[in-house]
Amino acid sequence: MTLLHWRESERGTEFYMNGRKVGVAVFDEGSKDTFVLTEEGVVCWTRSTKKPTTEMTMRFEADYATEYDLIPALQYNGNKYAIQDFIDVRNAATTVEQAEKKEEPTYFANQREADSGLPWRFGWHRMSVPGASYSEGKQMSLAGFLPTGQLDGACSLYEENGGTIHEWLWPEQDGPLPVYTEGKLAQQYCKPIFPRNEFSVMLVFAAAERPRESWSKLLDAAWKQNYVLHAPKRSYDNLWELGIQYAKLLYTEEADGFKGFSIGFTWENEAWVKRSVQKYEIGWCGQNASLANSLLIHSAMGGDKEAAEMAIAVLDSWLAAAAPNGLLPTHYDNNIYTNGHAKTVDACNLGTAAVQLFEAERNARILGIDRPAYGQMAIRICDFALKVMDNSGRIGKSWLELDLSPAVKEGGTGAFLTMALCEGAKATGSDRYLLEAKRSHAYYMAELQQSGYTTAGALDIFSIDKESCIPLLKSSMLLHDITGDPSYLACAERAAWYLSTWQWHFTKPFPEESLLGQLGYDTFGGTAVSIHGGMDPFALCYVHELCDLAALTGRSQWQQRAGAIWRHGQQGISDGDLRLDGKSPRPVGSQDESCNYTYGKSENKPTQWLVAWPAAFRLEALRKILPENSEYERRIF
Repeated sequence: MTLLHWRESERGTEFYMNGRKVGVAVFDEGSKDTFVLTEEGVVCWTRSTKKPTTEMTMRFEADYATEYDLIPALQYNGNKYAIQDFIDVRNAATTVEQAEKKEEPTYFANQREADSGLPWRFGWHRMSVPGASYSEGKQMSLAGFLPTGQLDGACSLYEENGGTIHEWLWPEQDGPLPVYTEGKLAQQYCKPIFPRNEFSVMLVFAAAERPRESWSKLLDAAWKQNYVLHAPKRSYDNLWELGIQYAKLLYTEEADGFKGFSIGFTWENEAWVKRSVQKYEIGWCGQNASLANSLLIHSAMGGDKEAAEMAIAVLDSWLAAAAPNGLLPTHYDNNIYTNGHAKTVDACNLGTAAVQLFEAERNARILGIDRPAYGQMAIRICDFALKVMDNSGRIGKSWLELDLSPAVKEGGTGAFLTMALCEGAKATGSDRYLLEAKRSHAYYMAELQQSGYTTAGALDIFSIDKESCIPLLKSSMLLHDITGDPSYLACAERAAWYLSTWQWHFTKPFPEESLLGQLGYDTFGGTAVSIHGGMDPFALCYVHELCDLAALTGRSQWQQRAGAIWRHGQQGISDGDLRLDGKSPRPVGSQDESCNYTYGKSENKPTQWLVAWPAAFRLEALRKILPENSEYERRIF
């Protein structure tokens, strides 16, 4: 229980939590501050001015030095991790002469801009909770965010004189570096507002008994304030048919006999064409194995022989491409995300492949097709995970395809192979797989708990991101399912709360003439890719885990978050006649990979990269619902 009280002092209003002083909400001369407790630990701070004004700073000075701080989806403990952004990764794989230049910041490190020494100021829509900041120290935490009706400000978070400063500022502003917005570079950017007499912030207080977790109170309060249930725009059957059509469009037969699903369509020479480089990927963006499984289920449900033939041809092609060491490749052709090494295989793709191949053997059997080689390859991947796991439980990120020597050991990507071991234990009953899955899971969970973030799941960066935590959520749920141990359910909730720091808790309006405006794009429920921005529907791949978590914990918010992800992930799917930006109609079932929801040269625009994975993840969720007697028959998101 959080017991709060406050009292006036010379500098403002002092707040005490469970008898200990947290800090002071600093007063402003000529203004009146009022504080209303809206729920346990949550206070609405409203400032009224005598005269209308267009500028305001509401400042809270916490009486502790920051031990961990967070601006959700933007900064995790100051982004002090050794970060390589997408340009760094691409440059590592090319020559100096071809190196890309950074025209604008790709992320923000530390609490202050290095050259000026000034604190960062971030516009209210850069982060997943509007204008939100969080800090903890001395087993206390403070957070704040902008409530509905105040979405025209900014926030700043920094240390000063041994304490921690939270500021909320009006009008909307961003700096001290210039930003690209409205098609031009703006120095000391401020977006004017109309004069008014009232400004508000929601303050959130929570005990930080377990480090790097109490921001769940911030997310919970913001969600409850902003969540509204909306009906999905598309039915399950419609989404299934669109996904199957796109999978068939992606199906490709190469001259050398390889058959795979193209990684996606891109705009080239005034037409939508399949991408001509790095064309095939077993998991991650290409999702070849998952698309094959969906076509197998489609054939089982409706007798579509072509779908089954495509699926088996693709899966057989991947197995036929296995190296002399027995392991299948993660990319059939080129692989540019190697962190400067020669061609690699990676844990993200291998772990996904194992999970999908276990399922593929079962799905093929439904159709009377005997393919024990699928399960055998999945077991081979699990055995590889055991071989490369060190004594701590760390597995690694990638290995040279030629001899499987380590390429990159760091980062949380190895948890995808933890997930594979969990599936292996479930599929085979192997005690060793289960034992080693537990050991690896403990390693990667400890990394999340100690750091307050996970890393390197998205292969085109080496950074703080969302995707590296997805296998932790899935592994936790699998281990709970296998063992019944409630501690794994607690781990699953921990992972889900971290994933929720990346989920948008508000709707940002877009100019009607912008591309996102034309799509009627709604940010609510979407997720950022990483600290480098970009919003995508990647969370579609864990909607079932959130629903299961809701059922097991009784916390309905997990079901709500899954539903918001599902509805967000339906935006911009082409029926075959969707035109955007003067281009020809997009292929049926296709969808943008991501969009830029905030400042930058690509502000308010989708990528126009029609990658395979959004359709694959929707189909993956639906194939557990639509078939008769399926695992989640009649589940509603």
